[in-house]
Formats: sequence, C-alpha cells, structure tokens
Amino acid sequence: MDLCKTIMYFFSHNMKTKSHAIRAAAAIACAALCCAGCKSRPASPEVARVGSSVLTLDELYKSIPPEYSDFITREQVVNYVKQWVDNKILYHEALRLKIDKEETMRARLRRTKEDLLCAELVSRSAVPLQDIRVPDSLIEKYYSENKARFVREKNVAKYLQIVCDDMAAAKKVRALVTQDNFLFLASQYSKVPPPDVRNIPYVKLDEIPPELAQEVSATAVNGTTGAIKTGIGWCIVRVLDKQPKGTLCQLAEVKDDITNILAGTMQNAALERLISSLRNKMIVETHLEIIADQRKSAPAEGAVPKTADTLPDTASPEIKE
Repeated sequence: MDLCKTIMYFFSHNMKTKSHAIRAAAAIACAALCCAGCKSRPASPEVARVGSSVLTLDELYKSIPPEYSDFITREQVVNYVKQWVDNKILYHEALRLKIDKEETMRARLRRTKEDLLCAELVSRSAVPLQDIRVPDSLIEKYYSENKARFVREKNVAKYLQIVCDDMAAAKKVRALVTQDNFLFLASQYSKVPPPDVRNIPYVKLDEIPPELAQEVSATAVNGTTGAIKTGIGWCIVRVLDKQPKGTLCQLAEVKDDITNILAGTMQNAALERLISSLRNKMIVETHLEIIADQRKSAPAEGAVPKTADTLPDTASPEIKE
C-alpha cells in the first residue's frame, strides 16, 4: 500500500496532465496491492532496500503505467527510487512509533481503503470516455441550447503555412504561389507537414508567435503573406478565415468538447444506475433529519452587521435578542 502511495505522489507531481496522473495512480495502486499479497519475490535485481522492504527492478518497471513508459526519463525513474527510499524510511519509523495503531489513524486508513476500492469498482464498471458513442443529434441539440457558452473570447484565425529553412528558399516558394496551389506547394516544400484541410483548427492570435500574428491580422481572408521569419524558420501563410472576439464558434470547432461533456454525463448516469441497482440489494437507511445546521445564524434580512465602529465600548460576548 505504501508503494502505491509513493508512486501516486510521484506521478501527480511530475506529470503534466493531472487527469493522467490520477488514472495512472489507480492502475498502480492495484498492481501494488497484488504485489503486497505475494510472499515470495521474483528473482530480480534489487534497486533499493530499506530494512526488510525491497524494491526490485521488475517491481519498479511494472509500477510505470504503459502509457508513460515511452516518455518517462531515466532521471524521473531515479528520482522516484529516491522518493521510495525516503518514504520507506518514514514508513518504518511510523510503524516503530505505532502511529498505525492510533484510533484516528486506523479510521483514516479504513477510509483510504474504502475510497480505493470504490474507485477501482467504478474504474472496472465504467465504460471509458473514448469508447462512449454520442449521437450527432445529441451534440447538435446541446450546441443549439448552449450557444452562449461557445462565444469566442479572443480573435482567432485559420491558416495554412509553408515553413522553409532560409529566406532564399521561402522567397522562391512564395514566387510560385497561386490561388490554387498552396496546399500542393506545402506538401512539396514545407519542412512542417501540412494538416488535413478538413480538420484545420482556429487558433487564438495571441497564442501564436507575435510576428506571425501581426502578418495574419494584416492579411485578408484567402490572401497569402510574404516570407516571415519565425522561431521555426521562414513561413509563408495562407489565411483561410478570421473571426473576431464575440462571434459564435461553429459546431465543428466545439464538437469534440461537447462530445466529452455529453460522454461524461452519460458515464455519470451509468454510475448512478449502478449505485441504484446495488442499493436495491442492500439495507440502506438515512436519518438526515437529525443533522443540525452547524452554521451560525445568518443576520435577519435588512439588518446591518455590527462592525468595530458600531460596537459599544464595553462589548459583551452575549448577544441580546
């Protein structure tokens, strides 16, 4: 269990995507629990040891989620091992002090176990978001009913670009550009492959290099810029469209976002159905009426709260009705 907690902490502080870190931690937790139940260890080289606790090379590699294995650096793995050692030192000291025997800590450990098992059940029962199929009719309905949420907050543009290594090459390509051959030239001369023209996104002008944004802003739709020096090379840009702040995003621009929202809603609904079906198989009682409101009484409507300026000089802790 402590191995699981250490890995969860490490990945949650070192991964760029927090949601990825949470999914990784859940997967690691299951692996750690399985390893904890095994009395015999595999014949694998020891990476670290603290007292009777051993971290083998196999356990270390198995603790890394497959989706991260291709881009986790050796330095990150070494840092994790160092954290594992520190964690084990603290863990053994906590056991020596019998902190795990304290009633408050035992209660926290029980809650942690419950939370982990609940999360694992949900993970096993739920259909992954990417596998949920959201009908186009629902997407269109959501877009139609929530257009106010899809108003652009910044100026945007959609464009193609040809990126060359030097100014001479860029000027040579620019001289070949006509109204109809930009995409062909991009496929032939650009060191950055052109995107699928069916899926070119709008980009916020304040999120692209300033020198590029300035030229795009000054160029008419369907127009082509001259050679522009940027950090990735010399660029030639064909402006496909521009939309100012305050305009409504097209459905195609926000379809993926809406799909994720609706898929999440469908996933939550499936979870509610699961809980409902399980509730019918168990004895469940609630007595919410016995819960008192712990907040202090709010002042009557229209009443002016007392401040330091309005309190009498001999303020009393009693509050007169």
